Amino acid sequence: MMTFISGLFWLIFLGVCCVFCVTVVIVETSTPGAERIWILLLFLGAFVTAFFATRSIHGRLRTPIRSLTKALNSLAEGNYDEQVDPFAYASELDPLAWAFNSVADKLNKRVEVLSHEENKVRTILAGMVEGVVAVDSYAKILHMNKAACEILNVSVDDPEGWHIYDVIEAEEVGELLRQTLRDGVERVEELKILKDDEEQVLEARASPLRGRDGELAGGLVVLDDLTQLQRLERVRTDFVANVSHELKTPVTAISGLVETLIESEEMDEETRSRFLGKIQNQSLRLSSLVADLLALSRVEARDEQQLELRRMDLKLTAMDSVRRAMVAAEEKGIQLHSQVPEDAVNVNGDEEALRQVVDNLLDNAIKYTQEGGGVSLSIEVEDGSAILLVKDSGIGIEAEHQERIFERFYRVDKARSREVGGTGLGLSIVKHFTASMGGVVGVESEPGVGTAFRVELPLADEEDAAAPAPPVDP
Repeated sequence: MMTFISGLFWLIFLGVCCVFCVTVVIVETSTPGAERIWILLLFLGAFVTAFFATRSIHGRLRTPIRSLTKALNSLAEGNYDEQVDPFAYASELDPLAWAFNSVADKLNKRVEVLSHEENKVRTILAGMVEGVVAVDSYAKILHMNKAACEILNVSVDDPEGWHIYDVIEAEEVGELLRQTLRDGVERVEELKILKDDEEQVLEARASPLRGRDGELAGGLVVLDDLTQLQRLERVRTDFVANVSHELKTPVTAISGLVETLIESEEMDEETRSRFLGKIQNQSLRLSSLVADLLALSRVEARDEQQLELRRMDLKLTAMDSVRRAMVAAEEKGIQLHSQVPEDAVNVNGDEEALRQVVDNLLDNAIKYTQEGGGVSLSIEVEDGSAILLVKDSGIGIEAEHQERIFERFYRVDKARSREVGGTGLGLSIVKHFTASMGGVVGVESEPGVGTAFRVELPLADEEDAAAPAPPVDP
């Protein structure tokens, strides 16, 4: 626009100059002297008037055009709040100023809407447990949410703009994206990758991203971590198989013994008594198994608020359990020791739950400790928590089994477990009851040396002494 105005000015100026020159020539050749002077003065005045008039027009338009140019440059740089005031001395440019302001307002509103939508999408993606990775056609990352960074073990703080193959170690995910970018076909695959030296199972859904023209513009992969789900499915399958086997064993034994007794009418009294004793043992085993299953089912079916939590002395409950376990320990020739504080150790617990926790730990320690060994129970107070320790000098547990011993029916040595009469549910009951009372349970063990179970429960606050007990879940 400035070039146009400058050109217009010089065009008018040159036009006036040409007319002046032509006029001078004509006047010199055909006009008397006096009249010639007046004509020349007239045209000279017209020339001067045209010059200053053109300069005035140029000056009036130059400032508004510069303002518009500056505003447009600011708008192009992202300042969508830019506005242009109407030009009081150049009213012919007012429509242009109003049009600019209208475009800037609409553009600002459109950008706000797009920014809001982008923030909403980013918030949704950030809250997803599934990992989401979007790349362009050159496999450069457009977006990677937090879940994807954790699943793929990405250490880069802001991976956007990085090449996908430079920030992830899982070649399987990179290969899946490469295939999608190559042929634009959606794929769903189950991938097994290594993360921190552990196998991780992922369900990966790769889809092509296309532009308005339908051309391939990038790819999107959604990662669902199935590792925990598959582990739980394996635990469930093992539980169904184990409980079926555990129930079948005593039932089969009882059925076979009863059938033999019925068919053998001439069986001597000693053999009959021995068979009846076996039936009684298997019945007790079956009863114990059913009781443990019911106890485990009850604790899993209710939460912490539904337990009968009240202020109680952990020391009294532990010592009662020690007295009950003393008979079994003496029968196996095992030394059972206890060490507890003189003062009360008050926790918010459920009486039946605490009793089962201590009984199961002592019973488990005595069963898997050889004759002549030792079992000890101690209670300590540490950092606002009550620590219950049950140690034995038994056979110990291999490191590979220590993470699973709290699963239902999981056995390190199945033959020995059945030999000593275990149901495989004791430690699972301990774990669930402890968690229901707000505590945690852990284990440390060394094969051939012994095992130590540690139960940590929060101490009861002083004001809890007068607090009424919550209602019992019927």
